[in-house]
Amino acid sequence: MRPLSPVAIAAFVGLLASSPLALASPISTPALPAQQSYVTVADVTMTVSNSAGYANLRKEPTSHSELIEKLNAGTKVTILGKAAGGKWYHVKAGDKEGYIARNLLK
Repeated sequence: MRPLSPVAIAAFVGLLASSPLALASPISTPALPAQQSYVTVADVTMTVSNSAGYANLRKEPTSHSELIEKLNAGTKVTILGKAAGGKWYHVKAGDKEGYIARNLLK
């Protein structure tokens, strides 16, 4: 097999550069979905139960978050998901939705 001359190589490279494949944009990588701050679980009902006799329903999964409502012991809540590494539950109590610390529910 005979090696290609520099002129032949230049012509070949020129053909490649002008081909439709050379003009196509690179393959794009799909964007990853935004990471959720909570994990969804099947709807489960739990009850406010602790020595204080109530649990604070909060806007965000932190004890410094805005208080939505104080729920008395015995109040049933629907668990919508886990948050903050499982330390808080995302819950629904009646028509209100918020977060309650996991250790305040049974």
